[in-house]
Amino acid sequence: MTQRQGTFRNASKLKTIPLAVAYVAIPLGMVLARFQNPSAEVSPFLPWLILAGLGTVCAMLFRSSGVRVKKRFVFEVAMFITLITILVLYGRDIFRQMEPAIPYISEALPLGMLLFCGLWIKTFGMPDRADFQRYGALLGLLCIIDLAAEAVIYQSVPTVRWLGNADVLAGLLLVSLCASLKPGDNEGGVYEPDQGHRLWRLLVMLGIAACLSRTGLFAAAWVYLCFGRGPKKVRIAGSTVCLSLIGATFFLPVTSSDSIRYVDYWLWVETIRLFAENPMLLLTGLPVSQALPVAFPVGMAPVWEAATGSPAMMGAYLPLIPSFWLRLSLAWGIIAPLMLLTVLFVLLFRRLTRMGAGLTAALFAQGMNTPLLYDPAMAAAIGLGFFLVLARPLNAPNVRTKKADVIKEADPTPDPVPDPEPDPDPSKEWDMQPL
Repeated sequence: MTQRQGTFRNASKLKTIPLAVAYVAIPLGMVLARFQNPSAEVSPFLPWLILAGLGTVCAMLFRSSGVRVKKRFVFEVAMFITLITILVLYGRDIFRQMEPAIPYISEALPLGMLLFCGLWIKTFGMPDRADFQRYGALLGLLCIIDLAAEAVIYQSVPTVRWLGNADVLAGLLLVSLCASLKPGDNEGGVYEPDQGHRLWRLLVMLGIAACLSRTGLFAAAWVYLCFGRGPKKVRIAGSTVCLSLIGATFFLPVTSSDSIRYVDYWLWVETIRLFAENPMLLLTGLPVSQALPVAFPVGMAPVWEAATGSPAMMGAYLPLIPSFWLRLSLAWGIIAPLMLLTVLFVLLFRRLTRMGAGLTAALFAQGMNTPLLYDPAMAAAIGLGFFLVLARPLNAPNVRTKKADVIKEADPTPDPVPDPEPDPDPSKEWDMQPL
């Protein structure tokens, strides 16, 4: 029997706040910070700490069903206030004692952000595909405006935009692109309504093109060709445009912000050399609290300082590595990324969907040169996206259904009870051919 996928239980108006922060608030905050005080450093974790505090307060005051209020909420609020007071009065001493563990906490950030996404969904509900597309359209519009403004002012297309890193912006838009893929009639036994609008999907695609991110354009071409909407000729044409833009990026004028790409290439070469000289590093990884055992060649020191803002004489540390897969492998060995991909594929094959396949492709491609789950904004968007893919929402009476379902509901005559049949294998009945 085919279920009808609708809205999630316990959905709150606050469920989309992480998406609003990741797609709109942080990029606009980057613009304001660059114009007011370009040298000021703002922690990327501050918005998420604030959201974590908001979620904690709401979890104490409301039940998971949204009915207030818990019987013991007074005790919980008192404990929360006590904790905040301790952090305010003795926070410096506490963080000083925790200083040896900070590198390990930093490398465990992906797990922390996935935990944040799970707790947020548990407290406020699950964002749907329309939410991802709506905020993706807003970010796409901002990227288009940013590209036009910087091209007019600087007469060039910088790698790092006023809104932030172009590769990170493209990664956020790729999640929205995957959420805009047309769902099948039977995605793992669940019939899902086609959410979103054509204008949102167009702005998302134009935003990815405006970012001019090579890995972002490659992932978009891959996802759109294999799982996109429309006839095959249209998908081939759209993918060809994305690949053509990748080629066009090699002919753009070289700017100072292109140093990020050179650093990324150099780190990949150095990592391959380290693993070739000492294969045991593939299993053990490197000490997370020490600088990488690499030497800066002649001419690389100024490029490194321009890209990272860190003096070359201080050495290269793991948090400065832009590539997710590279950083994960250097910190924990090759076993960590292999386990991550294995768990991901096992979970996705339990319920094959186009959105899940698209997210996996984007995750693999964007992880080559972006922080991915080490960036809080990208981790929040990707985490919520994968939770949406893996979730099994409850039926809702107001969900758009097929005509056959409507006719069947209008007929009061009960259907004969069929003989029980074994459940089909979703992996065998699923058609992964492009739409």
